[in-house]
Amino acid sequence: MSSNNTAVSNTKTGKKKQQISLIRVIGNLIKVLILFAFTIGVIFAGIVGGAVFAYIKTAEPITADQLAIKNQTTYVYDCNNKEICALQGIENREMVDFSDIPRYLRDAFVAIEDKRFYQHSGVDFKRFASAVINFILPGGESHGGSTITQQVVKNVTGETRRSIKRKVQEAWRAILLERNLTKDQILEIYMNLIYMGENCYGVQSAAKTYFGKDVKDLTLAECASLAGITNLPAKYNPFTAKGRENNIKRQRIILNEMLELNFITQQEYDEAIKQELVFAESNKRNDKATSTQPYFVDQVILDVKRDLMAIGYTEDMAIKTIYNNGLRIYTTMDSDIQKAMDEVFLNEEYFTKVNKNTSQSPQAAMVIIDPKNGQIKAMYGGAGEKIGIPFNRATSLEKQPGSTIKPIAVYGPAINEGIITAATVIDDVPVYMNGASKGLYPKNSDGSYAGLTTIRDAITRSVNVVAAKIWNNYLGADLSHEYLKKVNINRDNERTVALSLGGLSKGVSPLQMAAAYVPFVNKGIYYEPTTYTRVEDANGNVILEKKPNFNIVYDEAAAFIMVNMLKDVVNSPDGTANRVKIQNGRMPTAGKTGTTDKTTNKWFVGFTPYYVGATWYGYDRNVSLSSAELNRAQTIWHAVMDKIHKNLEPVDFEVPSGVVKRTICKYSGKIATELCHKDPRGNAVKTEYFIKGTEPGEEDTCDVHLLAKVCKDSTDAFGRNLLAGEYCPYESTMEQVFVKRRKPFTPTNPGDPYPKDWKYEYPGDEYCSLHGPRDFEHPHGPNNNSNGNPFFDWFNDLFR
Repeated sequence: MSSNNTAVSNTKTGKKKQQISLIRVIGNLIKVLILFAFTIGVIFAGIVGGAVFAYIKTAEPITADQLAIKNQTTYVYDCNNKEICALQGIENREMVDFSDIPRYLRDAFVAIEDKRFYQHSGVDFKRFASAVINFILPGGESHGGSTITQQVVKNVTGETRRSIKRKVQEAWRAILLERNLTKDQILEIYMNLIYMGENCYGVQSAAKTYFGKDVKDLTLAECASLAGITNLPAKYNPFTAKGRENNIKRQRIILNEMLELNFITQQEYDEAIKQELVFAESNKRNDKATSTQPYFVDQVILDVKRDLMAIGYTEDMAIKTIYNNGLRIYTTMDSDIQKAMDEVFLNEEYFTKVNKNTSQSPQAAMVIIDPKNGQIKAMYGGAGEKIGIPFNRATSLEKQPGSTIKPIAVYGPAINEGIITAATVIDDVPVYMNGASKGLYPKNSDGSYAGLTTIRDAITRSVNVVAAKIWNNYLGADLSHEYLKKVNINRDNERTVALSLGGLSKGVSPLQMAAAYVPFVNKGIYYEPTTYTRVEDANGNVILEKKPNFNIVYDEAAAFIMVNMLKDVVNSPDGTANRVKIQNGRMPTAGKTGTTDKTTNKWFVGFTPYYVGATWYGYDRNVSLSSAELNRAQTIWHAVMDKIHKNLEPVDFEVPSGVVKRTICKYSGKIATELCHKDPRGNAVKTEYFIKGTEPGEEDTCDVHLLAKVCKDSTDAFGRNLLAGEYCPYESTMEQVFVKRRKPFTPTNPGDPYPKDWKYEYPGDEYCSLHGPRDFEHPHGPNNNSNGNPFFDWFNDLFR
């Protein structure tokens, strides 16, 4: 028994020893594993710590230059500082001062993005740990661990790659940033940096885009809505139906967070929940900036770019500055005038397709300038709606100007030089200025010739022959070019008489023509046309200021005389533009029409004391206009100008002191005589303006009209009564006033047409050949050829 007990006891003891041994082994193994793990942990911690230290050591602090926000939206304003449009480069951004950001919006961002923003020192370790746990645990609500400060770092550095290194450096930089900036400064940068969808960067551009108002005017409800977009702009975009639904849900969450954080009261919360959010209908702001930017703004951009390059910018730098640097460009555009022009150019009735010679659509362009300063007030560069950035015909067109060039290339210069006066008479007769072998040139538009014509009448009826004669025989190419250069139309290579008629090898634009007429209205002074007055950078510093160049083209008296003659183009029944009267004729108006060869282009350049406007009508590829289109340039001009002058007080052009009046004969240009009143075409006497010193003297009387006795029964081949002969009966004679040219007209070729006034020409030595001596001897004949001699009167009476 005892041996058995001993055996059992030994067996138990052995098992116990084995268990103890196993426990020791396991314990030692655990110790080894713990030691190993600790060692690995230390090594890992060392590696991580070393890596973190290395990352921190290589992390460069945020610089002031990085904090200077770039890619800001540029804004363009009209002459009354009203915004026209925004110019966006890669980003639509408008800076806003912290003081203009509503407290509600600041608190809304803090509540949803970084609720311990005012407590942490750049990194919220509690938020970071929560983000990690929620990411690991199933069902956890995912949220980011970055603070607002860290988001600022990410935005200014542009580093978004997912990596431990980036997160470590971002956290370290955030801590450093917090040491150098106040919380308000960090929050201001953040709210001007963040992406808000629809190419909007920053809360100001977002407020204008989504709510159509400045950020400072947002309500609490709108602030909470706006703050919710930045988390996932595509998901919370209120311009889509689903996005609007998501946006409103997130707005409620943000309002609740603000309430819990005591940023708002219960009453404010309740009122915000009840407010209906009214979003903009669509993103019209961006559409306006990119696709329907006015023609005017297109030109402003070109002008600002050119002027930036003139002060040292490269072309690429100038373009980037315009679109990305938050400039403020103050233009000369008058929005009311531009609106009036837009209404006409968008009205299809002015551009109805009636020309069967082409499949092209008709085109037109117009520019209006304030003559007092050269500022462009409106322009339109093509018929109909502007889509994208098309060819701007208002500024870039190169079409022959036709007769609109006559005042600036011929008459204005010749008047100013004292070569001619408004009363100078030129014989409008057939000429061969290209040589007899090449046929009549130039011809008048109606194919006829008027004969003796004053400069005034030549301008009124747009007589080509008179303009060509003045240019060719009196003014000359050099003087003409000199005056054209003064109005920035350089055509030195144009050396033929075609220049005087607008037949240029290189055409002109409506802008050039409108500017060239400014000196007539502005006392002879030309202003270089301008589209803007100044450009400011994002901080309000003036970087460009436009003070237009000017020069004197004409003496004030010469300019006035040109204006007075150009008024007849509009007011005279014979004027080529008598359909463009403004305010039914109450507003003094003047101008000049222009038609090119084969009627491919029509122009009208006209003005009032208030504005100068130039209009072109035609086709991009030259086509002869149909009869229904011939007056469209004038019609368009009148439609626009009548609108913009509707509420303006009629004032006349001022008569300068250097102008005098004289009563002259319009067929001689000299002081009128009694015979001038009896011209067979009607009274030829009129009052004319002269530059003082160029007027005819009292002794310089008309030498064109003369009185002669003619025979009513005898005519020549032209139907003119011949001079009475000594045998013409008394009853057949009469006194008649004739015109006698200083230089008799003789046709160059037998087929040349005679001038219209030829039938009033003194017949010279051609006497009646119908009556002879037998008429004198007949006892009851009607002979009375006494010519005032009493003896012949007695003799005739004796035989009656």
